[in-house]
Amino acid sequence: MKKNETKTGRTKPADVRAREQMEDRAFNRMLLWLAATVVVEVVMLLVNRFYVHARVEELSALPTLHTILGIAPIAGILLCALLLYWGSRLYKREDVPQDGMLQFVLAAAFLCMGLGCWVMRNYGVAGAPMVLGLVPALGVLMLVFYLYQKEFFGCAIAGGLGILGMWLFRSAASGSTYYAYLVVSLVIIVLGAVLAGYLKKKDGVMTVKGKEFALLQSGAAYLAYYLTAVISAVILLAPLALGAAVAYYAIWVMAAWLFILAVYFTSKLM
Repeated sequence: MKKNETKTGRTKPADVRAREQMEDRAFNRMLLWLAATVVVEVVMLLVNRFYVHARVEELSALPTLHTILGIAPIAGILLCALLLYWGSRLYKREDVPQDGMLQFVLAAAFLCMGLGCWVMRNYGVAGAPMVLGLVPALGVLMLVFYLYQKEFFGCAIAGGLGILGMWLFRSAASGSTYYAYLVVSLVIIVLGAVLAGYLKKKDGVMTVKGKEFALLQSGAAYLAYYLTAVISAVILLAPLALGAAVAYYAIWVMAAWLFILAVYFTSKLM
């Protein structure tokens, strides 16, 4: 074997090295999101244990915790804004190796902790299960973002809005909270459908200020999102006419649909 052939055989092509670097970067970002999810969930578990479900001998500490939880949302929003500003400055600079992802992850973590503390302080036992379930759900959503096709990420968002809406309806069906959530969720789902239609025409590429961004790969499964959007919208509207009993079964319907999609998109990865 010639010397140049040996060297070529041992050296990876540039496109392979670039792809491996992209995969390593995505994997590291996924680990950051998972670590942040674990930290936020641990904090919420501590709040749930020592504030929401405080024992008799711990009641003397409740006023102090009540004050801290009242400050937490404000601190979380301020820290989130500062970290987003810091991260955006790093992202725009080309002379530093950092891309601001650590700052963005920390911003999301502080915002979630602040909002979680606000919910547990104001809703107590009624709001704690939602917070404790929503935090790991957001972590799973980030796993979907990095491991699966981006159209499945859109399906997960639409389906997650449907599941959360059914839980909220069963908890606050008589109030205006669900109606506000319904309007926001339907707007997000419809905007997602509009974006999917635009990307389908542009073969997954979006143009912003003359720059092209490939949001979806060629031949993306747009139908999967359209079906998920319709199912989620129907599920969100159905309990208004059929009652809270339907909301319980609708949660399992949406969960089953997302499981089917997970199997489908997993098979596409193989």
